[in-house]
Order: sequence, then structure tokens, then C-alpha cells
Amino acid sequence: MDFPPGYSNGGKMGVCRLRKYLYGVKQSPCAWFRRFTHAMRKNGDYQSHSDHTLFVKQRNGKVTALIIYVIDMIITGDDSDEIVKLEKNLSAEFEMKSLGDLKYFLGVEVACSSRGIFLSESKYVLDLLKETGMLGCKPVDTSIVEKHYLGIYPDQEPVDKGKYQRLVGRLIYLAHTHPDIAYAINVVSQFMHSPSMDHMVVVTRILAYLKSAPGKGILYKNSSHLRIEGFTDVDWAGDVTDRRSTSGYFTFVGGNLVTWRSKKQNVVSRSSVEAEFRGMAHGICEVLWLRKLLGGLGFKAKEASSAIRTGDCKEPGKT
Repeated sequence: MDFPPGYSNGGKMGVCRLRKYLYGVKQSPCAWFRRFTHAMRKNGDYQSHSDHTLFVKQRNGKVTALIIYVIDMIITGDDSDEIVKLEKNLSAEFEMKSLGDLKYFLGVEVACSSRGIFLSESKYVLDLLKETGMLGCKPVDTSIVEKHYLGIYPDQEPVDKGKYQRLVGRLIYLAHTHPDIAYAINVVSQFMHSPSMDHMVVVTRILAYLKSAPGKGILYKNSSHLRIEGFTDVDWAGDVTDRRSTSGYFTFVGGNLVTWRSKKQNVVSRSSVEAEFRGMAHGICEVLWLRKLLGGLGFKAKEASSAIRTGDCKEPGKT
């Protein structure tokens, strides 16, 4: 810790001893989560090794799960008595408030119906379009054009770096419910340190694409199976600057899309086969992680399949 302004110790060297973790101090999140973990273990919950923010308790064939992000948490499961007990124990340990059924969490809107659970960020999209002046723009059908050849060139026209980074940062958060823009966001996020007018044009196109369907989201339906399926693809040497390939994968559990990613590979692949195998490795790791996560929740997957499709990966995250 730094000495408070105006404090004088007579010119002697010294340090401050931290007696209490104040809100805002970098040590406070670790101290808070350590205390919360201790309270959950005291309640008999198991901390998942696949996701350390997930706590699970199995009792009489029923499951109760809690996941926390900073100080916001979601409690779910089929053991209603255990959920009531958990809320009571947490209220005794911390100052907390129950908001009832889940409808809104960290900008994500949750709608439950007989068809399933629908996740969207329509308000977030509309607010972003309004702030950027794109609310009345003409919508487009795709988030990015094919063969865009974006890169960093010596004669490029620079744009406001801070504005570009803020826009891309907000778009990255939208990828949580919009797998169809995952590839486009992956492309524009590579030029955060040196954005140009060409890069800003792509960001503007993504906003225009969101304008076409601001209420688009993901629907999770009830399924009779929990089969895990993974699909991967790769664009070999697609980056015009460093000739690295872009990998993409998306996975399904019970026929529902759960994870997706589009990311440029760390090294240059010397053949399309090498690039494909690297992409497959990322997809298989994701499938194995999902198997372990479901196992911690008490669901034992009887089978796991991974379908690999070869070819150019224009938009790995698009469904």
C-alpha cells in the first residue's frame, strides 16, 4: 500500500500493514472469494475444478448449483429445499438480496417459456446503436465481407484509438449471445493497438448487422439426451500480415449451442493439414472440458462425438 497523502513518519522508511481488505484494494477480491468459498464448503458444496466459480451440491439424486461473478450469483437446480437452505445460510453470512426468478444478469436478458430458455442482449444492442448514432442506419446481411484482406499497412489512415477500443470492447461482450459475430469481432480486435479507417468501417458494418435483428439470441430447449458434439474449422493462412490461420469451433450439449470461439492460431502452419489439426486440438479440448464439467454436475455423458469439416472458415462462429 502507498502511504496516505499528508502522512509523515519522520523521513524513515517503512510499509503499511494491511489489517482490513477495503473495497477497491486489489487484494479485496481474493479475500472476498476466499471467504465466500469457505462459506460454501461449510454448507457442504463442492467447488468445481473445471470452473472455480461454480459450486455444486448433490443430495438424494438431486443437484443444486451456484455460480458467482464478482458479487452477483445464480442459484439453480431441482432441489428446492436445498436452494432455500442455501439462501438462508448465505444471508446469515453476507448481506445479500434475492431478486427472485432469473430475468436479467450482467446485461443478458433471460426469458423462460414452454419452448425453453431464451438468452439475448437486445437492450444492450439498442443502447449501443443509440450511443453510436447507428439506430437509424441501413441494416446489412453479413457482419463482415469475404476476402476482406484487413491488416496493418504503412499508408493506412488512422482513427481515434480510444473510440475504436471502446467500441470493440463493447462488441466483444455481445459475443456472449451472438455467435454469428464471433469471427468478425476476432478480426477487428486484432488491430486495437493501431486502428485505421478500414478497420473502423468493419466495426461500423458489425453495428449495421446488429441493427438487422437486435433481438437475436440463443434458445435452449429441453432434450432427451446430453450428447456432446463439437465442430471445428480453420482458415489456412488467412491473415495477410503474418500468414497465421484462424481456428473456429462450436459445441453442442443435448442439441443446444453452449460454447463457441474464433481465434487466430499462435504459430504459422506450413500446410492446411497442420492448420486443421491445430483447430481440431482446440475443439477436442473444449469437448473434454465440457465432459468434465457435466460430470461434476452429476451428468455422465455416455458418448461424445466430434465432427470435423475441412475447408475455408469464413465465419467460424456463424450458425
